[in-house]
Amino acid sequence: MSLLAKRAARYVGLMKQALPISLKTVAWIALGLAAFAASSGLAFASWLDKDAGIFMSLVEAGMSWCF
Repeated sequence: MSLLAKRAARYVGLMKQALPISLKTVAWIALGLAAFAASSGLAFASWLDKDAGIFMSLVEAGMSWCF
């Protein structure tokens, strides 16, 4: 008997079904993502605004090798 002729086991009936996610959970996830996006956007914008001062303070402290 060939290996290709062997039928694979059928796991479709044995798989666990995914639990439905409530609208409240989706709303909290969306709110968390929006808050993360806003805070990272503000951090990036402030880095662009004050990049030379931040870099020079790191140079003075001897930590500019990280960048």
